[in-house]
Amino acid sequence: MKYSFPLIFYILITLILSLFLFFLYIFLYKNIQIFFAKNKFKKYEDEIEKYLYILNNITDGLVIIDGEKNILFVNAAFNKNIRAVKILSNIKEFDLLTRNLELNSLIEHAVSDINFKFIEKKISYYDKAEEKIIYCIVLKIEPFNEYAIITRDITYLQKIENMRTAFIQNISHELKTPITAITGFTETLKNGAIDNPEVRIKFIDIIDHHAKRLNSLIDDLITLTNIETEKSRVKYEKTNIKLDIEDSLVLFEKEINAKNLTVINNITDVTFISDPVKVNQIITNLIQNAVKYTDKGGIIKLEGYIADSWSFDNFIPDQEGTSVLWDNPHLKENYGKFFLFSIEDDGKGVNYTNLLRLGERFFRVDSSHSDVHKGTGLGLAIVKHTLKLLQGKAIIKSSLGGGFKFSFMIPEAKIDFKQN
Repeated sequence: MKYSFPLIFYILITLILSLFLFFLYIFLYKNIQIFFAKNKFKKYEDEIEKYLYILNNITDGLVIIDGEKNILFVNAAFNKNIRAVKILSNIKEFDLLTRNLELNSLIEHAVSDINFKFIEKKISYYDKAEEKIIYCIVLKIEPFNEYAIITRDITYLQKIENMRTAFIQNISHELKTPITAITGFTETLKNGAIDNPEVRIKFIDIIDHHAKRLNSLIDDLITLTNIETEKSRVKYEKTNIKLDIEDSLVLFEKEINAKNLTVINNITDVTFISDPVKVNQIITNLIQNAVKYTDKGGIIKLEGYIADSWSFDNFIPDQEGTSVLWDNPHLKENYGKFFLFSIEDDGKGVNYTNLLRLGERFFRVDSSHSDVHKGTGLGLAIVKHTLKLLQGKAIIKSSLGGGFKFSFMIPEAKIDFKQN
């Protein structure tokens, strides 16, 4: 059977077009697949980058290791939390990542125990003489036989917890002592002692003493709490510093005379713009401490004057080994005028270890809570927080047998008072 030329031509053309369309389809199909695959991979890459960014910027340290303790991933926070070696990228084995034997032992136990699932533990170590406390979690990533080590620095939280515990212990003791005395002597009076005039007066005086001590403790707690929670507002006004200090000295005139103390008052007669109540609170607490801890016949020296920015630069000279600075980053030399005050006694002094702790709630150099040096143990804590409120700073110098000197400076408030 013979076919005409046009028919053969059409068949060939149709065949060629079919083959062309077929290969075009294959080409397009392959490229579309590649296109979507690339987009899909790009999406995955973006997701991975996002999660890596998060993991590298969280404050918790994270390390992923395999069953041979080879490091698969470690973030930057781990170095800060557990004092790892500085160059993390070159470390391949976990044992070489940190010098903490306790943590390394914990990981060794985890990878060697076939039944291990999860463990959490507090780990402590010393970094430049400062104790660091790390909360550590180790968990097994079951499907992959890998392990995740998570570390969190809880040093600050632990300090807060220790302070809370110490506060509860101290406040319990401080409250229990006067309450026990009040209830005890009240019961004694009720049981017949009230009929003896001499005993009655004596017991009532003791009850009155402890009631006042209890009230003083509560007042100091309220004052300190108001300052710390910023409920205590600063009220600026012009005040005569010298008169305020002399008024504070009058409060302790009886104790000064009883101990035959010599008070040298070198306070300049000047006016200053600040919060007179809070300045008086600081100075009264400092005078009270000086009178309390200076032996009979001792000397207390007061100095106070207005200074400029030059004195600001020279207020903190080369610090001695027996001095402690209560700094305040908000205090700047461009404030203009400052009030500088110092009080110095020739008492027994304080060793450097205790000097560092001055300003803590209820801390006393004599930790026996005896009644030899009466007080709530909150005086210097109030001073420290009030100075911070007034944007001041202080230097404390002392040594055993070398007396005690407390110096502080506060800036004058920049407030214009209109003349009436």
